Amino acid sequence: MIMNERNIQVLAAPLQGVTDNVWRMAQYEVFGGVDAYYAPFMRVEHGEVRRKDLRDVDPERNAGITLIPQILACLPDHALMMVEALKQMGYRRIDINLGCPFPPIALHRKGSGMLAYPELAEALFRALAAVDGVEYSVKMRLGWDRNDQWRDVLPLMDIIKPANIAVHPRIGKQQYKGDLDIEQFEALLAASPWPVIYNGNLRTVEDIEDITRRYPTLAAVMVGSGLAANPGMFAPAAKPDDYRRFHDLLVDGYTEQLNGGEAQLVRHLQDIWQTFLPGIGRKLFKAIRKSRTLDQYQNAAAAALADVENALTARPEEATDMAE
Repeated sequence: MIMNERNIQVLAAPLQGVTDNVWRMAQYEVFGGVDAYYAPFMRVEHGEVRRKDLRDVDPERNAGITLIPQILACLPDHALMMVEALKQMGYRRIDINLGCPFPPIALHRKGSGMLAYPELAEALFRALAAVDGVEYSVKMRLGWDRNDQWRDVLPLMDIIKPANIAVHPRIGKQQYKGDLDIEQFEALLAASPWPVIYNGNLRTVEDIEDITRRYPTLAAVMVGSGLAANPGMFAPAAKPDDYRRFHDLLVDGYTEQLNGGEAQLVRHLQDIWQTFLPGIGRKLFKAIRKSRTLDQYQNAAAAALADVENALTARPEEATDMAE
């Protein structure tokens, strides 16, 4: 738990393409400070649960951490397929994704797109509530294209009686841009009979302390891009060598798990730097992106990690610009 007057629980948000089991285990081993990790959403493709998703939540690949798998579905049958697969793996807490803002997902009435169709949410909840021995939580936005669509969906959650609701106070159409709608978040917080978790724009420990002082009834905070940018966010004594060790664990883990050869490995590691240490500077970032072999990549990454202290103290606007 983080050091503040409330010792509030800290949850690691699911980020597609970033916070998989390799990243989770490296963050846990080197830095820690996270009470539970949410896995990136699972989905059904071609009539079956994606094997890649099942491998990611394999308990043997997540030993020692508290992991909450997440499902994304519009059709109740697809959701039930995932829940049954997770039950067989031993999971008894499953998160329902009503928050994904990306148009290819949301325009198919999944993720935050489902918030515009409360009848679909109701059908999904009724199907899931019929499964014995599983407790659910929900990660959501305020709506898809209106900031008050949560008002139609929140009462329906009584069907599943969620353990908690993690709320990102934007609508799906905003994705991650524009202002947070704090007024609507406060209305949801006041209306919810279930514990509420705050998620959104928490980039530093100070941000978390501010939000928990402002909303003392929060059940927890969920940190996404801030933790991806600085996996040592909750390790105040972290040193540059810790970031190098974290990176080495990523390289070793993806070398073992990816089977597409060196080119695939390099591409995946390059993708990590879209969020990791966004303040490293353009020149170092470009060198990583231009790498074509693992040796080139390792040399570029070593140069970036040598500048980790500067990267961690970059002004927020510099980091944001770099990420874009």
